[in-house]
Amino acid sequence: MDWEGKKVLVTGTSGFIGSNLTKKLLVDGAEVFGIDNFSYIDADMAKRKLFDTLKQTRTIGGDVSEKETWKHVPKDIEYIFHFAGPSSITLFKENPEKCYTETLFGLKNTLEFAKDNESVKKVIYPSTGSLYAGNEFPHNEKIYPLPKNLYAAAKMACEGLASSYSDFVKSIGLRIFAGYGPGEEWKKDFGSVLYLFIRDQMNGVSPVVWGNGQQTRDFVYIDDLTKIIMQAAEKNVTGVVNIGTGKATSFSKLLEIINETLGTEVKPTYIPKERNYVDNLKADTRIMKRVFEIEPTLPEEGIKKFIEYLKSQNEILGKRNLG
Repeated sequence: MDWEGKKVLVTGTSGFIGSNLTKKLLVDGAEVFGIDNFSYIDADMAKRKLFDTLKQTRTIGGDVSEKETWKHVPKDIEYIFHFAGPSSITLFKENPEKCYTETLFGLKNTLEFAKDNESVKKVIYPSTGSLYAGNEFPHNEKIYPLPKNLYAAAKMACEGLASSYSDFVKSIGLRIFAGYGPGEEWKKDFGSVLYLFIRDQMNGVSPVVWGNGQQTRDFVYIDDLTKIIMQAAEKNVTGVVNIGTGKATSFSKLLEIINETLGTEVKPTYIPKERNYVDNLKADTRIMKRVFEIEPTLPEEGIKKFIEYLKSQNEILGKRNLG
């Protein structure tokens, strides 16, 4: 799609996915409006690092779960990328009512806005691969998901909500497995496990691993996510689609790759798993690869890119200099 002059809305412009998406949309010539209240992040770091991006974005300060915020959004928006809201199981544990409300009513208000404004061609929103926590492989879109925590349950409810608006609003939910990459550093302790491992190992701190390290995740790099999200706006596909690499990587393997890339030998600290801990997740990517023009970045390459980026960030290195 030619994004030149397209009027789009990105909610959560300072977030991990939202900020990377906004940068790309601006580069491609889109007129970007944003909604953000800079919550759940290190707001000072985000505003400093995203200074040029935010300067080019017409940001509306407010909470997406509050109707008043949406009164300030232009009525002629063409595409809505709704990526505002808490994106961590930990956050849901700390404040479940607030997180659940923001997640559900944030999307509800998004869909209501799209329903009331015919200019909106499509809504793109994030779901999660964690929906499959209670399912055995293969984790494909045809099986009935069995979420095992409130975060995943909220995302499942979001999918149902979007479906209930399908007669009025064209939308697609992306079941993102474990996203990682540049932009996570201002998520503080709520970043991906991969980011937290890298951060600790770069600073010579022993990473904490639940269980024995044999649990697996499907890690998808942010550049791939951004490409898919933008393609999701133009492709004639609705409903839900898994977003991952189709490869499950154990935490032990992650630590090994990180140590090898950094030239370190940091050992992890193992602690007992919590009840209902998610052991194994891996995306069935057949629909993704058929619909979207992408060959996913595998962890070995993505981790190397991410570490190269993080080495240049003073916030991540602390007192330890790894060159």
